[in-house]
Amino acid sequence: MVVSVDLPEGLEKEIDDEVVKGRYKSKSELIRDAVRRLLEERNRVEHKKLSVKAQENIEAARKSDREYSAEEVREALGINE
Repeated sequence: MVVSVDLPEGLEKEIDDEVVKGRYKSKSELIRDAVRRLLEERNRVEHKKLSVKAQENIEAARKSDREYSAEEVREALGINE
């Protein structure tokens, strides 16, 4: 897939410099790597948020006096046996 992107001059120069220094074989390789890293970081942050929320829910459940039957849990999760 081909994508066209307009970059500010300063950013284009930085990309060119990275290629000239040999850190990347081409501009395309650098941009693919940058996009991949951005998406991985975004996914990592989202996963961390979900982990924190899950931990908060577990702690809240531990502090709760309410008990749930297996049937109530299955129903809440939409699991039908």
